[in-house]
Amino acid sequence: MKIIYFLLYFANCSPIITNVNIPSCKNCKYYNPSHYSSFSLLNKCNKFGEKNIITDEITYNYADACRNDESKCGKDGKYFEKESNVNLKIIKYKIINDLPDILLVSSLVLISIITFFYPK
Repeated sequence: MKIIYFLLYFANCSPIITNVNIPSCKNCKYYNPSHYSSFSLLNKCNKFGEKNIITDEITYNYADACRNDESKCGKDGKYFEKESNVNLKIIKYKIINDLPDILLVSSLVLISIITFFYPK
């Protein structure tokens, strides 16, 4: 029986992946990951937003909302512009996202060292 499954696996081995030729938002220069949930659905698109005329504050739209709206970027990503340093962007937001944990651990290590070498 295992031989039949093995043969059927290789008979249908070509994957069917939808949207494989559509560019990803995370590779776009307008994609702005949030500082608290880097590269998730809560991220904004710096291409589309609305300016408050009283406070001058700009509120950007969520990236997934822009991709679902054909009047904006749409499913095909018609305003997509490739980010030249995607890996640097990912590293930057990963560090920003992990910064509270890094500060907590480093402060605990510092307090431990101080109490160990300078006891009262």
